[in-house]
Amino acid sequence: MPLASRKLSQATLRHQIVKEIRQAILNRSLLPGERLVERVLAERLGTSLTATREALIQLESEGLITKRPNATTHVTQLSAADVEQIYSIRRVLERYAFEEAARRATRESVEKLKALHKEAAEIAAAGNDAAYISADLRWHEAVWESTGNAHLSETLRRLVVPLFGFSAITTHHGFNLKDDAQTHVPLLEALMARDPQAAGAAFDKFAEIWLRSLADAKRSSPTHTRAAKQIKKLTIS
Repeated sequence: MPLASRKLSQATLRHQIVKEIRQAILNRSLLPGERLVERVLAERLGTSLTATREALIQLESEGLITKRPNATTHVTQLSAADVEQIYSIRRVLERYAFEEAARRATRESVEKLKALHKEAAEIAAAGNDAAYISADLRWHEAVWESTGNAHLSETLRRLVVPLFGFSAITTHHGFNLKDDAQTHVPLLEALMARDPQAAGAAFDKFAEIWLRSLADAKRSSPTHTRAAKQIKKLTIS
């Protein structure tokens, strides 16, 4: 895995490693199944194994990488069955999160969500699928955080973030970004109205649309092989 050979400041080292590897997964610079080697990462970054290992531990807690004892570390690769199982849990927990977010909505939280949605919609209009995935994730994370329930937020992050990595592959093949941004409008309106019941109903509809869109995108995408994919350079900065 190519990396820029530039030493990072120790104060922000772990956070930068986490941020950049997470972003590389979401923008397809690192593909599902891609191997990550601690020693190589540390050498390329000019930092310690400890900092690199701590960053990978955090990414593992987010579900974006898979690390087994006495085995190699890879970017998490989800099968269709994995996605189905994760999504069945997501539909319950995130529905509850939207209901709680609506119940606890404040002027500040609503304004933040409106701004994040506007940003995501503008990115969708520009057709930047990789940037849209990241913007959409920030919007969902803001909803989770607005519940005031740290345990719920962390559970959803661990469960749902890998799905965004999975979506990053399919959005590259037929996923309509503008349509997806539009599906968030009823959710946002329910949050603005501080209506938990409407938020839950809007999330149910959103979930159905998302699953159909994902299935359509997968059917329209070509068959990929590891050899056919060129890994982009991952730059830590």
